Amino acid sequence: MTNLETNKKYCEKIESKIDLDAKPVAIKLIKAEADLPEGYDLIDEKIRHCEMVRKASLGNKFYSTIDEQLCLGGAGAIGLREMPEKLANGEKYFSLGRFQDLETAKKLTADLSIVKDIHWGIVYAPLDEADFEADVIQVITEPVGGMKLAQSIVYKTGEKVTPSFAGIQSLCGDAFANPYISEGINFTLGCSGSRSYADIHDNEMIVGISKAKIKEVFSGLDSV
Repeated sequence: MTNLETNKKYCEKIESKIDLDAKPVAIKLIKAEADLPEGYDLIDEKIRHCEMVRKASLGNKFYSTIDEQLCLGGAGAIGLREMPEKLANGEKYFSLGRFQDLETAKKLTADLSIVKDIHWGIVYAPLDEADFEADVIQVITEPVGGMKLAQSIVYKTGEKVTPSFAGIQSLCGDAFANPYISEGINFTLGCSGSRSYADIHDNEMIVGISKAKIKEVFSGLDSV
């Protein structure tokens, strides 16, 4: 079975069990230009990673390099550049009033999920149109959809879901870098940036599923 056929099956299963307003999104990091799948054009605007995820969820497929990533913190989290120093050391978030003091900001930013290896680009596509094996699949859903995905996970593992998020760097750090690094699954409630720029609604959350876990989620969805 080809990657496209497999991804169509995954998408059909997810959509049959969860009421979604947009498509699950397949995302893949590209180490070098030569690794770029055929048939993907460079995005023609400079926007944030979270906006690219939303764009793909609405039916667009494309790729981006660092030059098209507007949010440098997001680009740092997903592995297209090193994290900007003032974000990495907490100064930026402290200046925005997100923490009571700089030490608290540093404690949190030191624990953020960041892809350390720098990549040439990243590919985005609706899951049912992705003819590549995604590193991470992101699902934008209402909490009831998140509940069903959690149920599909515990059906197989018997272990509680342990989300990791902080209301900061949600679609980039929480829902991409975290499952990418851990080869697991992560749940996040979004962040101010994704809700402002990527139209993540007040009643929506995001689930990131690594390629190592998608078969587990796929089979577990039969139980919900």
